[in-house]
Amino acid sequence: MNMRVKQFLALALVLLVTSVGVWPAFAADYGFVLNKNISRVTINRDGSVDIEYWLTYTCDAGAHPIDIIDVGMPNSSYVLSSVRADLDGNSAVTVKRSELVNPGVEVHLLSSTIQPGGTGTLHLTVNVPGMVYPDSEDDAYASVEFSPHWYDSANAHGTTDMQVSFVFPLGVTNEQTKWHYREFDEVDVQDDRIIFTWLEPQASPSRQYTFGVGFPKSYVDVISQPPSASSQAIGSLCGMLSCLADGGCWGFGIFILIVGFGVASSVLGALSTSRKRMQYLPPSVGVEGVGVKRGLTAVEAAILLETPLDKALTMTLFSLMKKGAVRAVSEKPLQLEAIDPPPTELRGYEKGFVAAIDKKGALNDKDLREMMVLLVKSVNDKLKGFSRKETVAYYRDIVSRAWDQVQAADTPELKGRALTENIDWTMLDKDFGDKIGPTLGPNPIPMPYWWWWGMPGRAGRTTPAPAAQPLGTPSVSIPQVQLPTLPGADFANTVVLGMEGLANNVVTNIEQFTGGVTKQTNPKAFSSGSSGRSYKSGGCACACACACAGCACACAGGGR
Repeated sequence: MNMRVKQFLALALVLLVTSVGVWPAFAADYGFVLNKNISRVTINRDGSVDIEYWLTYTCDAGAHPIDIIDVGMPNSSYVLSSVRADLDGNSAVTVKRSELVNPGVEVHLLSSTIQPGGTGTLHLTVNVPGMVYPDSEDDAYASVEFSPHWYDSANAHGTTDMQVSFVFPLGVTNEQTKWHYREFDEVDVQDDRIIFTWLEPQASPSRQYTFGVGFPKSYVDVISQPPSASSQAIGSLCGMLSCLADGGCWGFGIFILIVGFGVASSVLGALSTSRKRMQYLPPSVGVEGVGVKRGLTAVEAAILLETPLDKALTMTLFSLMKKGAVRAVSEKPLQLEAIDPPPTELRGYEKGFVAAIDKKGALNDKDLREMMVLLVKSVNDKLKGFSRKETVAYYRDIVSRAWDQVQAADTPELKGRALTENIDWTMLDKDFGDKIGPTLGPNPIPMPYWWWWGMPGRAGRTTPAPAAQPLGTPSVSIPQVQLPTLPGADFANTVVLGMEGLANNVVTNIEQFTGGVTKQTNPKAFSSGSSGRSYKSGGCACACACACAGCACACAGGGR
């Protein structure tokens, strides 16, 4: 933190102290229970979001009638003309920019105020541009974060049934979704759009809760850029001071005073978020075990690491090609040939893969899905009694050491052999395509026999015959030919392109395939739900400190 920012923070804290005496007394007249705080955030292609709130209030006996309701907005770019509001269906309201919450709106209830002892539900919708930010952990991803409206503890009391839903952009698939901070509680699909919902049935009405999602940035046209660290801190504190000066957060001021420097420091630092894609491997149940589960194959480790299923299937196909059990006749459409008789050392999931090849050489999606469901369940069973965290770290280390072995080979022949022995594990690396070329280097290496024999378009492989079998030979009889050599970088390119071609064609629709597997292996992470289901949530808060990369949290508050 530079000296100028430190000076500003010190001045801000002085202003916080001196502003205590100007908080208006009228806020104390309002008292209520926020029974429900329900919101739905729909992410649009243009980088805006449509926010829909259902806020249910019960006015305290003897308190000021609730005649004006303030609702905070995520940013000052919200479109005031887009706001639509009603109280229990009565649209006799007027909406203005809030005098207490900045940014925010105030809804004047013209003919249907909530009287002491009475209950009413405000329904509000608004369009807010500039809500999609870069994902700070993945350059290919965008993210949206949102904090539902919250109130000053001097006015709101009790607990709140909070529900927050995010509607992903159209086209985002199951495997492309991410969540921030904590995993969602429910998932649904409506109009071909995935919806995550978080449930907080005993939420505090005066506490900030933040939720977020991530998805590939190709699904939106406009991505906003986060401000610099110093401007984030200054903007956040200015928002707090403005809130205090306007009288909207008087009860919250003491808390800000105590932790002011801590808040400023935190917004200057990088916020750590837990971002995970939809999980087909069910979470561990009960007490976490101890120790590492050794002995998993590369394909089984791929399931443990929740590698996208099309890649896990491609790894299985590569394994079968190395063993001489299957070869690819064509790539588009993908046509495979199962070798008869098959090798005797095939594993259960490999046998299931071979069984999914029909008489025309195509893969049957249903049979392949059943094979994958059994594989996921088998891996989950093998993990029981072991530490999943330690086991994940163990297999990530195996992937790293596999690259080291290929890199350390000092002749082209040894490098080709090392690649064959470690290809299953190196494929697990998400950066496989970027690493394989530099690892193999520029010198020519003999093409591994399993690759020459197993991939489509290789001459001289149609009449199997006994032969001496060098470099990674399948365990069946193959033609005796002189293996070609390729510069390492060129061979790496053929492997990457071949992998991509197989992965893109191994199943008809990877989204539906993954959804079908997840429904059976981890139902909580994927449930179809009813098409007419209503998702509700809402809220925001007083002191705005929304300043993280990939952050677009709603800030609101006020005592009325």
